Amino acid sequence: MHYPYSIYRWTLLLLIVAAGAIGTWQAYSVSRLLEQTRQDETLRDLAQVQAFRAQDLFSDAERVLEAFQALFRASEYVSMDEFREFAGILLPGRDDLYAVHWAPKIALEEVAAHEARLRSRGLAPGGIFEFVLPSMEPVSVAPRPFYFPITHSEPLERNRDVIGLDVAVRFGGAGAPLEMARQGRVYTSSAFPIAQDRDGPLGVAVFQPVRFSGSEPWSLQQLRGFLMLLLRPGISLTERLEPIKGQSYEMRLIDISDTKPEQIYPREAHDWPTGPEYSFPLKLGSRQWQIDIAFDAPSSFSIVPAAVASLVAILTLVIILALERSFRQSSALLTANCKLSQLANSDPLTGLANRRRIEERAAEVFALEVRDGSFSAVCVVDLDNFKQVNDSFGHQRGDHLLIELAELFRRSIRGGDVAARTGGDEFVLLMPQLRSLGDVTVMLDRLLESMNMAVEGLNKTEWVSASVGVALSEAGCRDFETLQQRADRAMYAAKRAGKNRYMIWSAELMRAQS
Repeated sequence: MHYPYSIYRWTLLLLIVAAGAIGTWQAYSVSRLLEQTRQDETLRDLAQVQAFRAQDLFSDAERVLEAFQALFRASEYVSMDEFREFAGILLPGRDDLYAVHWAPKIALEEVAAHEARLRSRGLAPGGIFEFVLPSMEPVSVAPRPFYFPITHSEPLERNRDVIGLDVAVRFGGAGAPLEMARQGRVYTSSAFPIAQDRDGPLGVAVFQPVRFSGSEPWSLQQLRGFLMLLLRPGISLTERLEPIKGQSYEMRLIDISDTKPEQIYPREAHDWPTGPEYSFPLKLGSRQWQIDIAFDAPSSFSIVPAAVASLVAILTLVIILALERSFRQSSALLTANCKLSQLANSDPLTGLANRRRIEERAAEVFALEVRDGSFSAVCVVDLDNFKQVNDSFGHQRGDHLLIELAELFRRSIRGGDVAARTGGDEFVLLMPQLRSLGDVTVMLDRLLESMNMAVEGLNKTEWVSASVGVALSEAGCRDFETLQQRADRAMYAAKRAGKNRYMIWSAELMRAQS
């Protein structure tokens, strides 16, 4: 009588223990998978942020070159002292920027006089020269119609030996800088050992062509010379890029512009981590790069203690349900917060910034203008004949047109510009960090041409264009609301002048319109 009862009791106990062990192992497996997924997402996010920061550093180097270009646009002649003074503002603390050179175009008949000027400064005792590759031995240049010798260089002391080097021949071989200059584009070289520091990190040369003011279009005759930035990307990644805290990782920078990829950093092969690895595209001028970020392999998880295997199935189930509920609530809260943030800063129809967001961005931009000497443009864009589209085809077609125009703005504006919809068919563009009025007019001409379109349907056709008012920030006015009011008045002046055009606010324009 006692045996069947004992067998039943022990069988039930064994089933409960087995169920608890199975439930506990399943909970452990699920938590391990979730942890691995979360860890992978976290590492990817950290790597992506690091890649974004690296791109910002390289873009900042390009902006240094653009600043030097603005200096040469402002003056037909830049002396060595002016060049050194300007470099003293932009280059200190930038070990990744090995040098900034100015290489003017020198005709064959001007060579002797140019070499004499260099020697009078104690530079280029051998005259204009070029390198024999790969030994990099200097030799005199062969006769040709034009030369582009380095004439100004900063910091001068560590770059003294390259004064007189003809850079158009040194880089590209087949005249790549000149070919890009004919198109008015920046040329970026592949990585190479820097002659002044052959055993140091590899460098790349970024060529910014400079033409004579007012010359159009680009041609070799209109080419004034080259500004050349010598950048060491490895220094950017190791000394200027803030490391990821709390993580052990390695970075690798590869030039993928050509058929055969070329590793830029590190220069020498070394042990590569065996953990998760992520790759992201980068760009510098005309070169396409890739940054690889690899983390050390994560430590293995500890074995679940033997005591956990004795937990009953009910306790395991409660834990699983509690965790699932917690994850579900956290996910719902995160989704709600994301939606609230999106609603607070963007237009619900077009996805562009709203008034609040563009005002916040304007405040940031105007604060920077005082330091960097740039200016901004606030543009009010109002559609012509938008009411006829709504009346002819209905508000749904009008909304679709607004969405199409929002996408047009995204494709047309620069990376740092902000496009916002402030109501109805009115849009506002904020264009910061401008150096010349041409930066505004070129973009607006292209934008107006793109926005001149026909809307067809129901055997009707309505032509839609845009009237744009522009207000430029200045020392006496860096208030977004005031600039928007000025741009709004200039927009109405554009409408009165016949629509499908832009007007730039000025006191004279307002007096003429009154």
